[in-house]
Amino acid sequence: MITPIEIKVNLAGDVADALTRLRCSRNPAVERRIWFAESRSDGSGAASALLSSRIVIRLRSGERDDLTVKLRPCRRSQLAGRWTTPFTDDALEYRIEGDWCGERRVLSASAVGERRPGSLRDAAMVGADVTAALDSGQRQFLVSCTPPGVAVDHLSAMGPIASTKWTNVRLGDLEVDVERWCTAELELLELSHRVTARHPESRTEMESRAVATQLGFESVVRRHGFSIANGETKTEQVLAALVARSRRQ
Repeated sequence: MITPIEIKVNLAGDVADALTRLRCSRNPAVERRIWFAESRSDGSGAASALLSSRIVIRLRSGERDDLTVKLRPCRRSQLAGRWTTPFTDDALEYRIEGDWCGERRVLSASAVGERRPGSLRDAAMVGADVTAALDSGQRQFLVSCTPPGVAVDHLSAMGPIASTKWTNVRLGDLEVDVERWCTAELELLELSHRVTARHPESRTEMESRAVATQLGFESVVRRHGFSIANGETKTEQVLAALVARSRRQ
């Protein structure tokens, strides 16, 4: 299987104005609350222990709840056993994909499990240990594919982040997904477009097409008068803000 690639563009500037200009109100919106799990013993005050170890544990709650354990960036060499190829079973959807944003082009691997609506909101309550919300497959993924010595226990939920996502928004010749994240400290807006292999493309041909698509994507964003934000990912920005907030409380 040829790995799909998700191309992302983070916008700088006024988020409300950008949403108006993108005409997102024409498309259905999905609203959810998001939390990220972090070690209760994290004492850096700036960086997050799990994120520093390239591990992201995300809880999303809304009409549908899901919990994601993601390694990003990861190397194919660290994906062992059944985690070398994507699969879906009754409890888990496992994905491997490229994650491109500007010059940052990395591989990510994600084990996603659906949960009963509202259950992860309850798990994210202050004082609850998020570790208990991981299912057996996600625990196995962490044990099999993360370096020894990373403590994935006694986790607290950091958030919530208010997420609103619009899908299939027309931007030039592309259809993109638009996602806004809001906290008390930050308001972020990300555009994304997914590139998948076309039969009978080779991996090299598909990646060449993704490079051209990324250049065209960024070009049309600028032609529409938007500024592209460089630097940290939205996950890194949000977690830094949430960690700083927890230190002030």
